[in-house]
Amino acid sequence: MKTNQILRLILLSIIFPLSACSVSHTSDGTYEGILPAADCPGIYVMLTIDGNKYELLEKYLTLPETFVTYGEIKRHGQTLQLDNQMEFTCDSNHLSYKDMSLRQISTQKSLPEIFISQSLKENQTGEDALLKVYSRKGKQFADLYFRDNKYSLEESSQNDSTKEYTDTKKAIKLSIPASRSSSLQELTFKNDTAAYTFTSLTPCNNIYRITEKEEHVLPAVLDVIYYNDGQQAFVKLLHSTLSYCYTLPQTEASAKTAIYTDGQTEWQLLNHRNAVLIINHQKHEYMEE
Repeated sequence: MKTNQILRLILLSIIFPLSACSVSHTSDGTYEGILPAADCPGIYVMLTIDGNKYELLEKYLTLPETFVTYGEIKRHGQTLQLDNQMEFTCDSNHLSYKDMSLRQISTQKSLPEIFISQSLKENQTGEDALLKVYSRKGKQFADLYFRDNKYSLEESSQNDSTKEYTDTKKAIKLSIPASRSSSLQELTFKNDTAAYTFTSLTPCNNIYRITEKEEHVLPAVLDVIYYNDGQQAFVKLLHSTLSYCYTLPQTEASAKTAIYTDGQTEWQLLNHRNAVLIINHQKHEYMEE
């Protein structure tokens, strides 16, 4: 074999594995946007992409529940087809769903824990617990973390007031919020030895309406969700216009007030169900419904 042929083979043997290892999906990361809906102002979505896997959070604006889905992606050029039948088009740092655009907010490839978990308190003992409710491949599941144990159950029944998740010896019964403005939920967990009742602490969902007359200048209604991961509190302000959606960390708190700000936008939670939104150094008052 000639020397130049040998050198060519050596170079190919080096370049090929390097190029294979360098292949990455430029669409990986976390995106958020507002999608249209028929029965509410819109659907806030947070979508994370990690290669051929995705995690999707959906929040129907002005409605209390959130929905989390885990699944797989099929790629056809710039088109990403999720296994829940949703299709997105990838373009630079944006995804588009039909004519709606999702903006990339981070390079993280999984949903933040604080947004996909519910903090619970056991009613008798005051012990803490954590609940995750999600769907995968068209099936609904609930994971309960309690007393250093994890219980994973599949949904077995649902009616207007409750959802039930069961296996052979354990059951979780989760109440459905009774009104559009309430996110209060109770959970009952039964195993082969005892039964426990929990109350959800976070997330807490509230609806605020602006009190000013010229409300067309600003969002008239905000869907406001308060989160706490045990170390830091956050507020998420949601509106059908994406530019009015904010995630703000809590910076101050007292018995009567709390302040959430990222240094530019500020949400002041006051007593008597009042709140103030500060944008561009302008204060705007809101009242909880």
